[in-house]
Amino acid sequence: MSTSFNQSGYNSGRTMFIIITGIVSVMVVLAFALAWIDSKMLNEINDYKAAGLTDLPSNNANPEELLEFANKVGIECVSIEGLFSGTGACGDVLEVARTVNDYKSEHSIIWAFIVISGIALVVTFAIFIHHASSNLQHLRIAGQKFTPGWSVGWFFVPFMNFYKPTHIVRELSTASGSTDTKNPRAWQNAESQEGKFISSWWTLVIFAILFGPRGISLFVGRENIDDWAAAGRLLVWSDLFQVLPLVLTVIVVFRLQRAQEIRHQLMLTR
Repeated sequence: MSTSFNQSGYNSGRTMFIIITGIVSVMVVLAFALAWIDSKMLNEINDYKAAGLTDLPSNNANPEELLEFANKVGIECVSIEGLFSGTGACGDVLEVARTVNDYKSEHSIIWAFIVISGIALVVTFAIFIHHASSNLQHLRIAGQKFTPGWSVGWFFVPFMNFYKPTHIVRELSTASGSTDTKNPRAWQNAESQEGKFISSWWTLVIFAILFGPRGISLFVGRENIDDWAAAGRLLVWSDLFQVLPLVLTVIVVFRLQRAQEIRHQLMLTR
């Protein structure tokens, strides 16, 4: 890396920190909303279970599957005409189907907003990391292993992104936190004070991605009402768990941005 230093290209990262904080705030609200929807459905499932139902309909738009569901759980709804009329026992079938359908619709809407917000968070975080890495040459720091491009790129390389991001952020944190403005490589002999925190943060991020609400929905079967109840409980906890890595992401960004600001101020006064 070049050892010529130019402060004119320094980017404080304040704007990106504010944007990231705003996006994370929205995602936290959405996570709580998703947990509320899943909790509400879990209560409905428990009520149906207490009423004697052994399953829930999987395809609410298919009358034949609704009739199969009615036969399976012992509800006397035997004709498509009865379903269309919505009278008698067929009305009960439609009520259950409507509850499941409303839940899936609400869940899909909230999840769509989460995906959009998540993409925005990934983009802004990548920009922040690129700026932070680029800042090092403007902060009289030399010897970094990761270029600005690869500081972002490793986050998107399959399997490598399980551990490379911790090395990248740890390097940025250690280098930015160095108070020795005379020796550009002094940070290489310093011990990372944020190492364990950064490793814990990224581990939780990976865990949240792999075992988040979408992962549970894909991999947890719903063959009967007990499966529905088990999946419901897992979803509620998974929804709430998403909040932790999100909050830690804001803390990581804040600490890195603050460290670079402090070093920048030290350079201006020495």
